[in-house]
Amino acid sequence: MTVRAAVSRGVGMATSIEELLLTEPGTDEVRVAIDACAVCHSDLMFLDGGWPVEFPVVLGHEAAGRVLELGKGVDDITVGDRVVVSLIRSCGNCRACRRGNDVACTGDYALSHRSPLSDFDGEPVTQGLGTAAFAEQVVVHRSQVVPHRDNVPAEVAALLGCGVLTGVGAVTNTAQVEDDDAVVVIGCGGVGLSVVQGARLAGANPIVAVDPLVGKQEVALRLGATHATGPDGLTAMLAEATGGRLADQVFVTTATPGAFTGAAALLDRMGSLVLVGIPAEGVTVDIDPGLLASANQKILGSKMGTARLAVDVPRLVDQYLAGLLDLDGMVTSLHSLDNIDTAFAEARSGEVIRTVVVFDHTGNNGVGTR
Repeated sequence: MTVRAAVSRGVGMATSIEELLLTEPGTDEVRVAIDACAVCHSDLMFLDGGWPVEFPVVLGHEAAGRVLELGKGVDDITVGDRVVVSLIRSCGNCRACRRGNDVACTGDYALSHRSPLSDFDGEPVTQGLGTAAFAEQVVVHRSQVVPHRDNVPAEVAALLGCGVLTGVGAVTNTAQVEDDDAVVVIGCGGVGLSVVQGARLAGANPIVAVDPLVGKQEVALRLGATHATGPDGLTAMLAEATGGRLADQVFVTTATPGAFTGAAALLDRMGSLVLVGIPAEGVTVDIDPGLLASANQKILGSKMGTARLAVDVPRLVDQYLAGLLDLDGMVTSLHSLDNIDTAFAEARSGEVIRTVVVFDHTGNNGVGTR
């Protein structure tokens, strides 16, 4: 079958909208019609050369849609189910999966060895982050989709595929923030604001949000931060917020290299530095191991919020529907697939929270600012 997709053919090149061939789902795979896919900074890291990828590639991994076709062996979802689509694949059998660490799965997948996408000359097109959701349809492993209730808008459900999943998961799964923990969140993009909301839900106090853009500071306060500041005012504001002590948890949610410098110095004894943002290859940070050991501090990596899709996505949906998690307010703008380069430019500007590519399968895509 053929699908329209946003194809990137090199670093710094404009995206082209092309017709590609999509294979039918194989064993343990599903075909999904994509209704919405948010632009994540991970997509930009590939487009701008920060991380390596084999071109041509279709990116997009924070998505929602409807199941169209089931491959052999898939019997726990049905055609027509509305689903969140994520890059996380879980075999359920390897040591990591048996321990509940789905993001560290070492299972072998057919889709790891062949892309379901190709051009009309038969040349493969890379399935970006194992998803390739800047396309009308995708074929992904069964574990990459989670059904959700019909009353969640697609552009909202899409955020659960990566950004919100990663941010809230970093709080609840990775750091296990507790009531009255003092939390600092460095970077107030979609992931950082999700950390803010997760910290609020966990009962953290204070929650100090840090971002150079005043507009994002204001959004952070609306979503649950108790204090917000630019980088230059952080030390003084943290002291004011805590009565003079340091933070129990510091989350670095941006990939900007400078954000990692000095983050450990914000930690109180027994504190945790949680690294959520992933910078370009080659970025390093100096840490004094003696200070870390003597203060009994921890450095935690948090890939995709250490999430288990089948557990975390339903919980986030319930919190959204109960009014505990604001997702509507995180969608800044909507764009059609044909305007995807505009969506990329908005995300690069740093002034949006999430910009979302939407698909109207009747051929009448809606766009606009939320």
